[in-house]
Amino acid sequence: MSAYRAVFGHVNDVPPGTLYESRGEVKAAKLHKENEAGISWGRDAEGERAADAIVLNKGYEDDVDNWQEVIYTGAGGKTRNSTKQTSDQTWDNKGNASLRRSRVKGNFVRVIRGSAGERAYSPAIGYRYDGLYKVVEDWSETGRSGFRICRFVLHRLGDEWQELTSFEHQIRNLLLDGAQEDDDDGEGAGEEIVSRRSTSVERIVRKSAVTNRVKRLHDYICQICRIPLRVNSGGENYAEGAHIHALGGRQGGPDVDGNVLCLCPNCHVKLDRGALYLTDDFQAVDRFAIESGPSVIPLRMVSGHRVQKRFMRAHRRFWNISDETDSL
Repeated sequence: MSAYRAVFGHVNDVPPGTLYESRGEVKAAKLHKENEAGISWGRDAEGERAADAIVLNKGYEDDVDNWQEVIYTGAGGKTRNSTKQTSDQTWDNKGNASLRRSRVKGNFVRVIRGSAGERAYSPAIGYRYDGLYKVVEDWSETGRSGFRICRFVLHRLGDEWQELTSFEHQIRNLLLDGAQEDDDDGEGAGEEIVSRRSTSVERIVRKSAVTNRVKRLHDYICQICRIPLRVNSGGENYAEGAHIHALGGRQGGPDVDGNVLCLCPNCHVKLDRGALYLTDDFQAVDRFAIESGPSVIPLRMVSGHRVQKRFMRAHRRFWNISDETDSL
């Protein structure tokens, strides 16, 4: 029996969006137990093999990645370092059987994307943990190369299941909030006040690894107005991570680098309200600038941050900007 015990969910408080340079680092973080294989499996509570993680990195030619829904090709039937099938896949394969087991049991599966995967949703370099999915369907069919393949459909879980901290961290934040409320009363300054309260709390604490990484890449300088917003004497700037295609729901955009900009609060609000939009040649258009006519500013770009056109187009569609040249 394998010594590896499957873990169905987040591990070690690693938030979605965390980037790794190699598969070795992904394994060391205990997100996936394999160095090369796409499917990670271990023993579940009943002692059966069950998958707890997969890697999407252009491993098979039949894979389809739409972020919210992934159509995943099972293991086996091809040579190393090739995406094409050379023989049939079977359900006897341990990886395929374990992923089917997780579908039957409703287990959560971690998804890790590599830089060779679908361009819009994959990191520019290395590997990135992208949160929890659930296997909702499996079947066998003939693939592009004419061989039988095992197919799986995975759906991304809702926001309430993503980026959760540990229970201890939630309690700590709750206590800090309570202490802040006591401080704001302005009463009993300098005195130690001991109080007891009974509280029922349902709370999600988010860690945005994606937006924090994008802001660091831009040194917290707005990609549009380029004005550094200094917030303290230590020389630190303030900026916000702005999603181009807004998050939320089945039609919402993904929480990936290519869908995030580093903006100042003013430009962030303008983008969210449709007053700012982006053209396919990476120009930021301020539709309601005070000067005569719209203001056009080249989007500030840096190495390691690859903004995706499909998210800019989704933003324009949402605000009914059908022809990006109309306002120019």
